[in-house]
Amino acid sequence: MNRGECRRAQRAETAIQIGWDIVGRVERAAADGTGPAVGTRVVGFSTRMEGWAEKISIPAGYIAPIPDTVSDAQAATLPVAGLTALHAVEAGTCTLANKVLVTGATGGVGLFAVQLAQLAGAEVYAQVRRPEQTAFVEALAPCRPIVSADGAGIEAAGPYRLVVDGVSGGVLNAAIRALAPDGLCVCYGVTAEPEIDLDVMHLMTRGLAQVMGFHLYNKSESAPPSVHLARLLRLMAAGRLHCPILREAGWDDIDDVARGLIERRFAGKAVLHISS
Repeated sequence: MNRGECRRAQRAETAIQIGWDIVGRVERAAADGTGPAVGTRVVGFSTRMEGWAEKISIPAGYIAPIPDTVSDAQAATLPVAGLTALHAVEAGTCTLANKVLVTGATGGVGLFAVQLAQLAGAEVYAQVRRPEQTAFVEALAPCRPIVSADGAGIEAAGPYRLVVDGVSGGVLNAAIRALAPDGLCVCYGVTAEPEIDLDVMHLMTRGLAQVMGFHLYNKSESAPPSVHLARLLRLMAAGRLHCPILREAGWDDIDDVARGLIERRFAGKAVLHISS
């Protein structure tokens, strides 16, 4: 396996996301000359939680160079959430001028999926839990918010050519019922009940509607992250893809930041900075 060594930068201005997402500079390039050169700012993600480490060795296919106009903090928001959103949206077909529903639209994957679906020409519907969250999703891209914590109201706005779901529970149940006859529901996460009651007869009579599970690490075996991260970075550099960073803090504030995310005290992303 071709491997390059990437060091997590340790300056105060360098931003990271813990665990999987990685931002840093290449300290030693892959032995066969592939991948970014020494000194290149890169972003990527690991599959074994090496993001906690000061230095890691990572396959060159899991990192991509960061454009000069994209900050470390911006790049740090992209890997897992951005790639999941990209692959989920691209799993749908014929989204141009068709309805796409993104559930959990204020979450890390959701906020990217709303934008990417809009860039794909879709008529985007964004499910949020509370009325005060509508302004957040409307600022991401032109979309129609659906305020619903249990799935109520989702079917009325359908049918949807594509559903990108990270919620499950009643929201997913309603979304499946609202699929177009040739629609696809991509399930990438669970923030509500992990099990739902599926009306198989209803799904059968919808035509060719499908429900698909998605896991980024499995997808990355056939779709190199470096290629698709580069696509997202180009969109970000061109100002066509944004990530609201609602909280930036130092490493010592990790407990408070993590608690804020878990308790949903803010939408968007949080980025932690470390210093030597």
